[in-house]
Amino acid sequence: MILTWLLALALVFISAGAINVLANVLFSQRVRRLSARALQTTPMVSVLIPARNEAHNVAACVRSLLAQDYPAYEVIALNDDSTDETGSILEQLAAHDARLRVLHNHRPLPPGVNGKSRACQQLAEAARGEWLLFVDADTVHHADSIRRGVAAAHALKVALFSVIPQQTLGTWAERLFIPAGFAMILNVVSFWRMRYSPDCAWGNAAAVGQYVLVRRDAYFACGGHRAIQDKILDDVALGEQIKRSGYRIALADADWVRCRMYRSGAEMIAGFSKNAFAILRGSLALSSVFVLGSVGLFYAPLVGLLLGIAQQQSAWLVLSAASIALTLADFALVNRRIGQPLRLAALYPVQIAIGLGILLNSIRWRYTGRAQWKGRSLVGAS
Repeated sequence: MILTWLLALALVFISAGAINVLANVLFSQRVRRLSARALQTTPMVSVLIPARNEAHNVAACVRSLLAQDYPAYEVIALNDDSTDETGSILEQLAAHDARLRVLHNHRPLPPGVNGKSRACQQLAEAARGEWLLFVDADTVHHADSIRRGVAAAHALKVALFSVIPQQTLGTWAERLFIPAGFAMILNVVSFWRMRYSPDCAWGNAAAVGQYVLVRRDAYFACGGHRAIQDKILDDVALGEQIKRSGYRIALADADWVRCRMYRSGAEMIAGFSKNAFAILRGSLALSSVFVLGSVGLFYAPLVGLLLGIAQQQSAWLVLSAASIALTLADFALVNRRIGQPLRLAALYPVQIAIGLGILLNSIRWRYTGRAQWKGRSLVGAS
């Protein structure tokens, strides 16, 4: 009886998540239609690229942004004390295209400050645009990336518009977790509620740092990145800060930009270990609930299916099979939205296990003072 109720409860929560994913897909499809509309005005846009140790990525990113079909924009890149060839690559690109301005920052990072937030603030202060488009250096943009972002922001009447890009996954290590990370976002966060509800509670206000378009007046009115410089999740914190200040924000998935977040398993584990505990507000209680909930939702149906077959319990079989089928459909849809093959959905038990391991490692990092990113300590940041 207990297992029956557990399986029934798992099916309810999995169904709710799948419905939320479907609703987010419908919202994103609406945004894609809105973004394709002709612009009545073309305000000046400053594209801002913070770059630290991005020698493998930054040239492709910058070239794609210099090939935009938008008529009024500038590109500013900041080499944030890189220890590789990022700075020299940017200077070479700027020598061939005057639309690119390159800034260099070699100041030491104060304790407890997120280096990316400091870089973004410096970029914003150097920008001339009415809109500021923050992009990660590991993104590559279609020629209409700026235009569609501006069109979507105008149509949605928001001060901040962010997108989940299509993802490029080059190794099996990347495929064995990154889709699950985006599945979490699409299952938990409601794009509709984020746009239309004034509530700033967890999940109702966020952004994805790979592509954040924000109106200049709203950005500086809420303190910009300086107001959130101690936050590890600078993108989420910026979305919350903008919305808390009374402005509207929106998030959707998009097909006009791609991103390859990490290039190896070790880099991926380090990157998500930096973020995972912060996503759960640095709360051991919330993390415990998340771990137990994940086990119940994703592994109880697998156990229930095996036990149902072994003991010929039809209720266990039906509930477990329904939960597994719905989870596969959910993850397949998420993979489709981020530009990955549907078959990766079958890996969800492995992806969830890796994700839980990364969360535990993230907690270990926080409490042993090992949290860092790109050679910089994050001790003191939250």
